[in-house]
Formats: sequence, structure tokens, C-alpha cells
Amino acid sequence: MKPIKKKTAKLFIILIAIVAVIGTLFTFVPMNFGSYTFTSLAASINKSADLGAGVYAEYEFDDTYSQSKISSSVATIKSILADNGYSGANVFSVGDQKVRIEIGYPTAYGSLKSSYKLLKAVGIGQFELRSSSSADDTYIIGNKHISDVQISTYNSTIYVFMYFNDAGQEAYANMLDASSTIYVYMGGNMMTSFSNEGIKSSSQTNLSYMPLSFNDYASAEDFAMKVKLGSLPASLNTESVVINTTSDTNLTFILSLVALGIILLGATLFFIIRYGVIGCFNLVALLFDAMIILFFVWAFPWVEISFSSFIAFDFGLSVLLTTTYIYASRVLDEYKQGKTVTASLEGGYKKSLNGMLSGNIVLAVIFAIVAIVASGELKVFGLITCLFSLVSMFSNAIMLPGFINIFEAFNDGGAKAYRFVIREEKKDE
Repeated sequence: MKPIKKKTAKLFIILIAIVAVIGTLFTFVPMNFGSYTFTSLAASINKSADLGAGVYAEYEFDDTYSQSKISSSVATIKSILADNGYSGANVFSVGDQKVRIEIGYPTAYGSLKSSYKLLKAVGIGQFELRSSSSADDTYIIGNKHISDVQISTYNSTIYVFMYFNDAGQEAYANMLDASSTIYVYMGGNMMTSFSNEGIKSSSQTNLSYMPLSFNDYASAEDFAMKVKLGSLPASLNTESVVINTTSDTNLTFILSLVALGIILLGATLFFIIRYGVIGCFNLVALLFDAMIILFFVWAFPWVEISFSSFIAFDFGLSVLLTTTYIYASRVLDEYKQGKTVTASLEGGYKKSLNGMLSGNIVLAVIFAIVAIVASGELKVFGLITCLFSLVSMFSNAIMLPGFINIFEAFNDGGAKAYRFVIREEKKDE
């Protein structure tokens, strides 16, 4: 990087200090604005039930089902909860009698009421399509006839497509011939009804699916979710549900934070002791890195921090610190060759840049793909690691060298601040 003048360096210092103070306040410090309390971005990130307070529900199965049907139902419920922002949801069967669902308390988005509403929806009951209000005229039963449910947009119209298996296609054709009105029932309760005239004309060429149009995407998502829940292979007894809150036990959360803090503290002390001012500015860079990463984690509504997320934080932090170590060690290698501090900083930066960028780009692409194609906690793991890789490039290619360049405007190439002279003196002794 080109050297800068002291006047410009002072201006940068002021700007950096302002951004650091404001960013730290909004990221980590709760604040009151009149009657409104801002809990900080870090505190607003959703946590799963294994890290804090949450809500649980227990449903009994309405019949005896095979283990494969129970496992399939558990997987479907877990997938639906992940799509609604509960990627760390804990869903498991208790023997072959009931299923238990545990989700975290929503802090970034939603409310405790929304958690209760979602868990209540899990027990929406069996999905049915009838030709009249009588149960005797039931033609489509979710777990017998529906194979898949998808949302699609065509010519600005939002559709929910319900796909039928072979038995479902036959039942669908019979239902269209039986009446001009289709009645939608869930758990024995009528939800809505609609004319089948438009559907009947479009189904003349294809009976494998039934399209339903919606005015907005949220309504389509809600309906598709209820159809999926009403078509579980192992139906749930809607009368047996027990929903309650779990206690706020944060021991795992605290231990995870402590472990992350120990790694960060140890790495910071290592860099300061070994590389002097580079380690000090790396600490400042880490503060900005944390603010950037926490902002983006908070910005994605489907992210929920769980115990596995801390593994992603540990891995991402290792990538970030390793990249910093490569940069600092290259600078030291240049100085050992007899170059001045200024030349060492320039040479070390150039020699570490290609490896730094290529390595982090590869990791960012790999984990971006994981975040896109995966689901649940693996999706969150991919996002966090991808963010760390991107931030690592920005931090070590621009931010940390920029801080050091500002410092050099006042240092004038002195080696002592980098502990280069101290090591050389010890070596001579």
C-alpha cells in the first residue's frame, strides 16, 4: 500500500474511532429509546432451545405406525420448522407413541405467540379434499394421495401445486366429476371452499397435480405448510397436544461463549507477543470482523444459533486467524532477509495476497453452496463459515494492512513496534 500523510492518517483514525464506537454500541450494547428497548444485534439473534429458553410441544400419534413412517414425519416437521426460521429445532419421537418438538424463543423476529402458533399448526390434523361438507364425500386424503407440495410463480400469479400419486390421480378425477365445489378440510374442520371450474378445465390434460392460486406469497407459504403437515405419514392426534415453555438454562450457551473467548484471547496474546503492533491492530480488525459477521447473521431471518453454530464460529475464526498469521509471518520473513520495515510490509503483503485470496475464495464458494442446497443446522453452518471466509479476505487484504499503513505515517519505519529488533537482539545474545 502507498504511504499516507499524517494529516490523512489522523482523519482516518477519527473516522475509524467513530465507526468503532457506533458499531460496538449497536452490535453489543442494549439501549433504551424512550419506551422502546433495543437489545443489540448480538442479543437479537435467534437461539435454539439447546442454548436458551424455548417452547416445546408433544403430540401423540393417532394410530400405530411403522418406524419408517414416524421417521419420515419427524423429518418433514423438522424441515418445515427450519423453513420458518427454526433451523436448530429438536424433533424426535418418543417410542412409537408420540413426537416431541423443541424450538427456541424467537428474539430477532416473531414473538413467543408466533412460536405457540407454529407449534399449534403442526397438529393441524389430516388434510382432506371433499366434494361436499359430508365426510362421506372425502376424495383426497393427504397421507394417502398427496406425494408433494410446491410453490411456483407464473405470469405474476402465485400457485401452490399439490402433486398426486396414482391413487390420488384417480380420486382427483372422481372428485372433479362429483361436484362443482371443492371443500378443504384440516383436522375435520372446514378451512375454505372454492369452485373447481377453472381447475377442471386445466386438469383435462394433466391429473397429476392440482394448482391453486393465491394473492400473496405469504398466504401460499402458509397453505403449503399446512398441506404438508396435514399429509404426514404418521398423523398426529390434535386433541392430545401439550405446549409449554422450557426453562432458561444457558449453561451450554455460556460454555460455548467461554470456549470461543479462550480461542480469541489466546490468539490475540500470541499475535501481540510475537508481532507487536500487528497483533494490536489485529485486535481492532477482529472487532470490526465481529460486527460485520453478527450483522449478517442477524439479517437472515432463517438463522438460528445452536451448539453446532459455535463449531462454525470456531472453524471460521481459525480460518480468519490463519490468514492473519500468513500475512504477519510473510512480513517477518521479508525483514529477516535484511529489508527495511517499509519494504518488509510491502513485500509480505504482496507475497501473502494471492494465497490469502485464493484460499478464502475456495472456502467461500464451497460453504456458499452448502448454505444454498443444505437445510437446517447445516445450512446455518455453511452461511457462517462462508461469511468468515469473505470477511477474512476483507480483513487481511484491506483492513489490517490499512491500519498498519496509518500507523506507519507516525512510525517512520521503526522496527521496535513490530518486535523485530527485540527478537534480533535475543538472537545475537
